Amino acid sequence: MEHDRDEVLEVGKASRRGRRRAGWVLVLAAVLTLIVVRVSTDGPPHQAVPSPTPSEVINAIPDGRTARAWPTAPGACGAVTLLPIVSAAPPAEHTGIQVLLGGDRLRLVDFDSGRATTLPDAVVRPGEYAAVLAGDPITAYATTESCNETAPYAMVRISDDHRVSVIRPLGPTESPLTDGNRVWIASFASGIDNPYGTIVPIAGGPRVRLPHGFSPSAVVGETIVGQLQPDPAISPTWLALVDARTGRLQTKLEEQAAPLAAGAGQVFWTSGCDGDASPCTLRRRLIAGGKNLGAPLPRPACCGVVSPDGTKVAFLIERASTDSPFDGDPLPPMDIAIMQLGTGRLDIVPGIELPAKSQPGLAFAGRGDWLVIALDAGSRTRLLAWRPGLRQPYETNALPGLVHNPPTLVVTSH
Repeated sequence: MEHDRDEVLEVGKASRRGRRRAGWVLVLAAVLTLIVVRVSTDGPPHQAVPSPTPSEVINAIPDGRTARAWPTAPGACGAVTLLPIVSAAPPAEHTGIQVLLGGDRLRLVDFDSGRATTLPDAVVRPGEYAAVLAGDPITAYATTESCNETAPYAMVRISDDHRVSVIRPLGPTESPLTDGNRVWIASFASGIDNPYGTIVPIAGGPRVRLPHGFSPSAVVGETIVGQLQPDPAISPTWLALVDARTGRLQTKLEEQAAPLAAGAGQVFWTSGCDGDASPCTLRRRLIAGGKNLGAPLPRPACCGVVSPDGTKVAFLIERASTDSPFDGDPLPPMDIAIMQLGTGRLDIVPGIELPAKSQPGLAFAGRGDWLVIALDAGSRTRLLAWRPGLRQPYETNALPGLVHNPPTLVVTSH
């Protein structure tokens, strides 16, 4: 059943960050990180939601079937958004899910009723964009940036009464990292004159120099997860762990590997998924140490999030079927999958087909009973929830406003 509501009330303005590192760690706790992106767009203030009906036929599939262009809609910063293909139903049971959703405004959304409350926010002005990365709405952090990389960039805080204040400016090479309990400012190496990155707690503390060639992407407790490449000309890239307190290298996990997810005291990555002789495997290890564990994957995967209790991980995985009626990208469409870490069981979320290179917002509710999904639908964000056993996901009211890909959300209660 196609569930694609048309009750769009208003379309805001939005953007795309000039430089963004993977924001795939969504950890529920006492601290929330947001990214606010200031842009100017020339789109009209009210814009109809394009129908997901495919456009004209553009080519033929070898077996004689015709392929149509993937449906699109205008996106942030003048980009074109490939729309997700969704078959969903309204909520048929009480989920108790409430989320804080980013966009051209910050909104608290009650999933079961579909009610959305816009937070009063003097910092996220018209033409700005807020992207929620992790945490809890009691204390929130944000940054401001523009599609133009030379625009002002600043750190802000959202208090428990949802008021926003600017804390400090941020340089063009700085970015916040959070594990849900604390927030750090990571500064990336910028060239010969500045070959070392650094990290410093936003609450105060010493600035720690990171190893040469290390690029942080996530933090779990007192450990930074990132990629290490001391000499881009000759040395391989390693997935590595670094002590956030001292800057010392703790361990190199695997060569030519990138993190898939981190959280709940664990780090996840994949190996053997690029067509070599080894089987495609999801690997994980406790941050504190121990053996590397693995579970087989049928196809390449990326862009994951860990459940708060550490028993599940959700991620994107290449779609098994190649019979999609749409064409236009050499890469296959993506599914959303959940793996039960205790058994290795892999569940594919039914009713959602994502175009290649599209990334949803993912967050587990509670201990991981529900996976909440935010999808970029061009002029709005579609919000869904699914648990194993449902034939299709539930979908609540869509939220109007252009969305920076990926859309972002934080579950605030369940």
